[in-house]
Parts: sequence; C-alpha cells; structure tokens
Amino acid sequence: MNAVLLQSIAIIDTLLVAPLGETSLAAMGLAIGLAGLMLGTLFAFSNATQLIAAQAEGAGSKTALSNAWRAGLAINIVLAAGGVALVVLGGAPLVHWLAPTDAVAVQALAYLRWFLPVFAGVAVCQHVTVMLYATGRSRLPFYANLVELPVNAAASAALVHGIGPLPALGLIGAAIGSAIAVGLRAALLLAARRHLRLAYPVNGSAPLAATRAALPAHVRHAVPIAGTFVSATLATNVCILAYARLGVSQFAALTLILPWVKAGSQLVSAWAQATGILVGQLLGRGAESLLDAFVSRAWRIAMGIGTAVMVAYLALSLSFGYLYSNLDAATVEALASLAPLLLALPWMRTSNTICGNVLRAGGQAAWSLKVHAGTQWLFTVPVTLLFVLVLDLSVAWVFAVTVADEFVKAIPFHRGMASGRWKRRLVNG
Repeated sequence: MNAVLLQSIAIIDTLLVAPLGETSLAAMGLAIGLAGLMLGTLFAFSNATQLIAAQAEGAGSKTALSNAWRAGLAINIVLAAGGVALVVLGGAPLVHWLAPTDAVAVQALAYLRWFLPVFAGVAVCQHVTVMLYATGRSRLPFYANLVELPVNAAASAALVHGIGPLPALGLIGAAIGSAIAVGLRAALLLAARRHLRLAYPVNGSAPLAATRAALPAHVRHAVPIAGTFVSATLATNVCILAYARLGVSQFAALTLILPWVKAGSQLVSAWAQATGILVGQLLGRGAESLLDAFVSRAWRIAMGIGTAVMVAYLALSLSFGYLYSNLDAATVEALASLAPLLLALPWMRTSNTICGNVLRAGGQAAWSLKVHAGTQWLFTVPVTLLFVLVLDLSVAWVFAVTVADEFVKAIPFHRGMASGRWKRRLVNG
C-alpha cells in the first residue's frame, strides 16, 4: 500500500502536467530521469540498511540496530548532498545535450532546480521508513504517505494551473508541490522516530564515535545489496535519457506510460521487499527450517498480485484515449503501440523480483548483483542505445527491450534460489 501511494504521486504529476502539452511532458520526463539517478541511489542504500536491520531485529540485537540506524543515516545524508551538488554544478550542460529541443531543456532545468529540496526530504524519509519496516512498524510510513498524497495533489494542482491567488507556475509548480509534500512527510516520520526511540543508543557512546565505528561493517554488507539497485537505477535512467532522443511525441508517450508501469512493478516489488524483511528476520532468529514454506507461499501470492497488475494494464491500455484525449494523435498512437508489451511484462518480472529480494535478504546479494548488472549492461542498455541512436526504431521496439530483459535474467535468478546458498545470516545475535 505504501508503494502504491508513493507511485501515485508520480502519476498525479503526469496527469496535472499533461494539459500543458508534449513539451512540458518531455521536460518532466527528462528531469525525472536525471533526478532518478540520485534518488535511486538513496533508495538503494536504504534498502541495504533495511535488510541488515531486519536481520538485527530478528536476532534481537540492539547494538546491530543502533549501528544500522547511525551508519545508514550518515550514508543517506552524504548521498543527498552529492545529488544536490551534481545538479547545481553539472546539470545545465547535461540537460541541454540530452534534450530534443531548447524549450524542453529550459523547462527541465527549471523543474530540477525547484526539485532539489526533495533530495534532502527523501534522504530522511527513506531512512526512517526502512528502519520502521525492518522493525515491524510499517503502518506509520503508510499514515505519513496518506497525509502526503493529498497535500502533493492539492499543492501541485494549485501551483501548476493557478488556483485562487496562487500564480500558474506550469511545470515548476509540480516540483514545488512535491517538495512541500515530502517536507511534510519527513517531519511526520521524524516525529514517529522520536516517539519510538529508533536511534537505540548503546552503552552511552557518543553518536559521532558510534557512527564511525559502525560505518565500515555497514558499508561492507551494504555495497553488494545496494549495488544491485544502483546498477538498476543507472541502467534504467541511461535508457530513459536515450529515450529523449526519440522525438517529442514518442518520448512524451513513454513519460506518460512509465509511471503506470512503475506503479505496477512497485506493487510487486513492495511485496517482495516485505518478503525479504521477513526472510531476514527468520535468518536472524536462526529459523532456517521455516524459510522454504514461507517463501513458497509468498511467491504464490506475488504471482496473484502480478495477475492483478496485468488486468490493470489491460484496463489502462483501453483507457488511453479517454485519459489523454487532449494530446496529439501521434502521442496517443505511440501509447497504443505499447499496450501488448505491457501485458507480457508482469508475470516474469514478478517471479524475478521475488527471487532477487530473497537472495539479497540472505547471503547471495553478490549473485543478485551479477545477474542484474550483467543483464542490464551486457544486454538491455546496449540494445536500447542501438535501437534508439543507431537504428532509429519506433518506441514499441525500444520498450520491448524492457520486456526481454526479464526473460534473459529469469534462468540465473531461479537457479540461485534453487541452490539454497542464500540461507545465511548477516549479523550475530
């Protein structure tokens, strides 16, 4: 439910920006592609913290939980600062190089500059959220998201189109609305953290000294776990930036469809991450005998979720003309060409996602990284660049690479699960 709410924000933004036309949509797609590189890295290291903290919770180790809290927060702060610096120092030349037109570049840069506070907000939000997830308190982030979603929708709508005394700011209004909403969620989650005492002070040690002591071990465990997500984020966003060369109409079609695709994928991914948390807790308790039955049940439910996502994609593909009736015919036609590919995606992606999260929760994070990175950088990225930059194929051919990616990595993922080598503890109880 948290994942659906978070992805709904992106969908709301695209619906609000769609009436501004293809140029604004393409600009938002380009800006989100660049911002996604930084935000994806934050999510990657936060996910690593989550799995380490889950095993610490299962083992009942307050010391390990304290180390996960302090080290994970320090990493997130450094990453957020780096993201802001990259946009400020190197954003303009990169955006102008990637944008199909100068008008798209100008709007994308304006969006990115107003989006910068989101980096700081997400660094805090994501860290507190994963600690709450890992310790079995997933309702609190859900309540925070329930507050954030209507605030984001209302603030963005008011600032994009101008409601009452507020000016119509266009695309940057969506960025400001997101910054306001993320700031509110960060405040709510910090209040929850304070209430639950999630810092777990240990033996009265000074916070700075404790953080320095915890960082090396945390980084050693986190790098292979986070590396999988960093690789996926980089590969995805390199492809998105290549999509910008397709032309305004086709890139606008992808900008519209990708949040819907990601929403469906996030629903499955969230279930898989929750499965990984519980696998980590079982491993932390030394309850390996329960793992096979638990993972089997979780996989079957995930496949049911994947089927529901497929049905939702079918309904979406039949609604393109209604949802985006104000767009050019070429953009709507490009959207329609993607419909068959949407239906081929959910089942294989669902099974692969369960495999990846279970492998990372135990001792096979390095194997998961090899499968993901190998497929992405040896197949998906080069084929996408070939299709877009060399062969100049249509958007349907380019998006088909995303579907093929899941089939390529299915065999090594399922072999890794069958081996059982992932049933290993990351922390000492």
